[in-house]
Amino acid sequence: MGTNYYVAKNLCECCNRYDTEYHIGKSSGGWAFTFQGYPAERLTSWEAWKAFLKDQIIMDEYHERKDYDWFVHYIEGPKAPNFVNEQGRKNLQHNDYGKTNKYPYFNPQYDWDDEDGYAFSTREFS
Repeated sequence: MGTNYYVAKNLCECCNRYDTEYHIGKSSGGWAFTFQGYPAERLTSWEAWKAFLKDQIIMDEYHERKDYDWFVHYIEGPKAPNFVNEQGRKNLQHNDYGKTNKYPYFNPQYDWDDEDGYAFSTREFS
């Protein structure tokens, strides 16, 4: 199971409905966060996303608003590429799997890792 996160625009405070401007990415159990990349907007690294999100509304797919500080802690903590949980398991990383012969879907035209090891893709995913 996973959760997608979005930049929300036109948020209705009454019913919590909103328009999505950007798909930030997806969090899945046991995996590092996978980001949607937007090269034209220069959203190609976690550092770029972090700077961009400072004055944005972050929502999850269940229409729950997420505080910026919570989101940063979540991405840099339990959803970081090198995070090891209390059972000693390191987060799996999307692009690492895509580079294997068993699951060969990595394509450097669309997929990359940033300098912190976070996986990015310009392809649609959910």
